[in-house]
Amino acid sequence: MKWFKKLLTLVALINLVVGPVAAQVRDQKQEVKPEDMRQVLESMGYKLKPDEAGKNVLIVDKEGKVVMEVPYADKSNLRKYSPKSMQRMMLEEMTRVKMASKGAWSHSVRSLPTESAIFFMAMGAVVAGQLVTNYSQNPVGMKQHMDHSMSPLGVFGFFTFMYSQGVTSNVLAMYIQNKNFQVLIPYLGMTVGAFLQTYLSSFVSDPNVKMCANSWIGAKKSASDEEAMEACEKAYEYFTTTKKIWEFAPGIVSMLVSSALAAVGQKVVEKTVLRITGVDIALWFAPGTMQLKGMRLLLVKGLQITAFVAIDALIMRKITYIWKNIFDGADFYDQNDRLNNLLNEMKASNWQKDEKALIHEVKDFREKMTNWRMTNMSAVYEAHQNWSESLQQLTSMYNTSYSVYQDVTEQIRTARFQNVETPMMSPILLAGVKAKDLADDRQHLYLTRPEFVVGPQLETAKDVALKIDSYLQQGDDKVFLYPAEKKSLKKAADLLRSEDQQKVLAGIRELNSMKESIYANNSSEDAIKVVQELWSILGDPVMPKGLGQGYFATYEKSPSTADKLKGTNYYRVTGAFQTPNITDYLVMQMICGPDAENGGRLVRNSLGYPSVFAPPQIAAANVDLFNCNAIGANLPSDQIYSREIQYQGKTYQGSIPYLLAAARPSVIGTADASNFEDWWKKKTEKQVMDAFKVYSEKYQTIVAQMVKGIFEPGKSVFNGAKGSITWSGIVGLWDKKQAKRNMEGGPIMNGGLNSSYQEMNIYLAMLEDLMKPSKEFNLDFSETLNKGPSIEVLKNVDAEFRKLETLLRRIKIVTVNKQEAVSSDLENYELEEQVQKIQTALNEVSKTLGVGEEDSAESAKMPKARRDLAVQVIEQLEALASEIMMYGSMANAVTWEKIRDMKRINSENNKFQNEIQKKVDQLRGVLGARH
Repeated sequence: MKWFKKLLTLVALINLVVGPVAAQVRDQKQEVKPEDMRQVLESMGYKLKPDEAGKNVLIVDKEGKVVMEVPYADKSNLRKYSPKSMQRMMLEEMTRVKMASKGAWSHSVRSLPTESAIFFMAMGAVVAGQLVTNYSQNPVGMKQHMDHSMSPLGVFGFFTFMYSQGVTSNVLAMYIQNKNFQVLIPYLGMTVGAFLQTYLSSFVSDPNVKMCANSWIGAKKSASDEEAMEACEKAYEYFTTTKKIWEFAPGIVSMLVSSALAAVGQKVVEKTVLRITGVDIALWFAPGTMQLKGMRLLLVKGLQITAFVAIDALIMRKITYIWKNIFDGADFYDQNDRLNNLLNEMKASNWQKDEKALIHEVKDFREKMTNWRMTNMSAVYEAHQNWSESLQQLTSMYNTSYSVYQDVTEQIRTARFQNVETPMMSPILLAGVKAKDLADDRQHLYLTRPEFVVGPQLETAKDVALKIDSYLQQGDDKVFLYPAEKKSLKKAADLLRSEDQQKVLAGIRELNSMKESIYANNSSEDAIKVVQELWSILGDPVMPKGLGQGYFATYEKSPSTADKLKGTNYYRVTGAFQTPNITDYLVMQMICGPDAENGGRLVRNSLGYPSVFAPPQIAAANVDLFNCNAIGANLPSDQIYSREIQYQGKTYQGSIPYLLAAARPSVIGTADASNFEDWWKKKTEKQVMDAFKVYSEKYQTIVAQMVKGIFEPGKSVFNGAKGSITWSGIVGLWDKKQAKRNMEGGPIMNGGLNSSYQEMNIYLAMLEDLMKPSKEFNLDFSETLNKGPSIEVLKNVDAEFRKLETLLRRIKIVTVNKQEAVSSDLENYELEEQVQKIQTALNEVSKTLGVGEEDSAESAKMPKARRDLAVQVIEQLEALASEIMMYGSMANAVTWEKIRDMKRINSENNKFQNEIQKKVDQLRGVLGARH
């Protein structure tokens, strides 16, 4: 009878929970009498015996033994749960919650500066601890902390964190009365706050959300209304139907665990260290500077946040790994079934059915496979990204400096020993002015032979003059201009019509003066439109004030050199001057940079911040100190090229003439040979290589982890374990297919290379079915690791992928000084060449399927759905090859030579120089023919 007691107990518990909510005040006729239950119980073999004296009902079995007593309900208690009573209780609770919310909002607004400072210091303490204990994981942690804390999104996120954790803590404090659990309140509040901060920050920063919001508030759109609505749909799809919130589940679990651990730790600390420390530290300060209460707040709040964040950072990655393996690993079975079903549906319809669902599934599979590998190597990906950020400025500035310095020193050497006016020494008065009708293949002339584009530039200036004439000839009813504006435009037009570059430059300056004044003074609306249009016709004139300014402005925009400067970070103030352009910065560094010949440090590294490369000085060391030292307000950048510099008793008008005279012979070389390459390697590159030796020692452990992850042979014990711990495990008791899956775990391997081969074979199986259709496509993901294609053209693709693996196998883990390190003779260009071979093999597959060209005869015969699937699968194989190549590139990013890929850089530099020389020779030939 124990089971019956348990059943009745369960019914009673449900009644206790649900009954009061549904209870109503009934009159005596409506009340349920105990006798009403008799028929039900007697049908089960039990009898009811009301006991009016004892105010209960006895339930007896066939033998007359009492099995349960059910007391009568007290009418006064029932009335507590009437609809009116429930409404009153709910209003009271809502009022309390509202007050808690209002209090949290008020506190958040008033305490934002103080709480922000505490949070900033607490987070900083965590980051500092991570830098000391695990520097290799994130060498730029402090910079990321500073940037995020100072950004608008960071402030918004922190306010969200404060407010939501305040509301949660206040509400919990109203209901959690047990003192043993009250220590959890601030940490549970922080869990809610951190989740909302992360989710809302992700939501606000999403580009689709921004575009959608702009369409709602009526802001100017960069695209059509349809595109704005599409952005709204994409945002909804991303955050709702794709279950974006599910991605935060591991973080929530991690934070809950962190809350529990931090709460336990706090109870211990509060009893010992905190009490003593709070008093001792407060006594260090003079009376009145900081009260004990304030110091206590700092310590308690700071300790709580620090403990919460530190513990969460420690366990977050582990929990995420376990969570993702358990659930995502098993989800591949569902994707396996969907791909099979969708492909078979297309086959059954003779490829006449809409293919969008199938194409979407293939794309989704590719994305999930990429995310799967990233999850299994998340620590490595994160560390590599952090190291890339740490070294980005150093490597990009080094490469940029090398290119510009090489060009400048060669021009100085040519001018010094051959007495030739090089492009850098020519005025280039019309720098930035468009050359009319200049063909794309002649754009390099702006930089290499600026004198060749002067004629077309003068034609552009004349077009502007004609445009001004047309405006001035129109009446005020069409173009209204003040008399002074008409006078300025007339003066500019007269100057722009000239064949004299100096006069044209004066005309451009007249327009520029007008352009600057119309924003500062009361000008006509039409004047603003007219000047803007005229300026756009001209291009982007530089109006140089000194020698070299026009050349370096052109250097930044020329197609042949712009890519060398792109993406390089630099300081916007150097010495006494503003340096808004990277070429301005490099010119100043040539004069004021570290003296590498005399021990000046070119590579600087502060703990927690990116490494910085400071380009070296090439001029004589005894330059006028004013230029290299910031004294007072910074001067505008054009004075870099016009301000006088004293050197050896002579005065030079600007930096370029000074560099021509003062550049060191040890850098420039002689009339017979340049010395730049040798000097650069000994004085500059050597410092960078020495720095990278230190970096590589710290980065080696990360790369060793990555190589292990790439070649991991088996599966994690957590992979696909969902089936064993959820209801699907019960389903497996009578579903043999599900039972097999539960036993085997997820179908996709954890190792990067093995899972890549599985993905490759899945794509090849789909292509094979398109080439040689089967009655039913029934692919099992779990059996794809060693199951390759049977068609020759697909075998070639498989073989090229295997060669890529052979290259990766050359990256080996060795032990150096009792520490794991990576040894590799692999060059990055070898990986790129192999990927090209894979693409060639895939092109043959395209031809075989008839999808290589849209207008081919084979393509015309093929159903659109079948063709689209083939194209999509081939594209995914190309993306997969690039991903595998990336593993090798990341593992190779250990030494300075591998990062720079010196062989490839030298090859490209030689190719570039040959192309430029060829064009110059062609031009010389044209000029010779003309003469």
